[in-house]
Amino acid sequence: MTSFDSYATKLSSNGACPHCHQSMKKKTTSTDGFQSTLDKLFPNAYGLEEFVFETKQTLVPKGFYPHVNTLVCVGLCRDEITSPFEEEIEAMWGQAFICGSLGGMLFCGETGFAAAHHHAPSNGFFVYYCFTHIAIDHEGNVGAVYRTRSGMNEKTTACGALAAFTNEIASKKLNLAFNEDDIEMSMLKKHIAKKTNLLADPESTPDLFKVTMAAYETITMDLERHVKHDAEKFKDRQYALFTGVQIHGPNGTDYCWVGKASLLIKGELSPLVLSPNPSSQVQTGASTKSH
Repeated sequence: MTSFDSYATKLSSNGACPHCHQSMKKKTTSTDGFQSTLDKLFPNAYGLEEFVFETKQTLVPKGFYPHVNTLVCVGLCRDEITSPFEEEIEAMWGQAFICGSLGGMLFCGETGFAAAHHHAPSNGFFVYYCFTHIAIDHEGNVGAVYRTRSGMNEKTTACGALAAFTNEIASKKLNLAFNEDDIEMSMLKKHIAKKTNLLADPESTPDLFKVTMAAYETITMDLERHVKHDAEKFKDRQYALFTGVQIHGPNGTDYCWVGKASLLIKGELSPLVLSPNPSSQVQTGASTKSH
């Protein structure tokens, strides 16, 4: 055994990482607060793996074949803690076209959607996963997350952009002007305000959950509009659309709440029914990749 191996073994036996010296012992904290808040705000949420697998199981009988005839498009926030979702999707469907920006907003526009569809056949199949995101810590606090996968041990916020929007509304100093030095953030605020009734009541101050749901609604409207535009030109193409909220839980777990699932065939949008999610899949011990 080399001196380094001996050193690493000693550190590991003390519960520390041999490279960064950080404790490798898992914290044992109650997650009752998280589970209660998750069930209240996002009933029937899936674990990421369960959700992606269920969408595949639902779509294959309809002719959507992974790695064969289907292009997957992913719209998530730029935040690094959304990456487990993208990883699950690409593991199932293959390399994805990325169309998301801050908050998961779809600011790639007509050019971006045209690029996604450009090399596909006129009778191609497309699957879209477009989700905003939020965090809930072990105590049930909405917006709070520990970014353990990123090597950060301090509590942070998700979604940071939507939290900043929420705080700006609360300050009564909301600025909806376009800012060339902050394009995505200025567009996020302006677009959500225009598309939803979030700011309809000037006496009401929305919390992060309400702002997140407004982002989800905006993403859904934008996705359906852009895909319908493509379907007008390519009537034999088929599209599966999934929108909702990715939820970052305690101990590096991730879940997703499906707000809307649809099929677009021959220009007609119809509901896509997934199997009900067993309650055992949303417990904090469910199989999910950590952030």
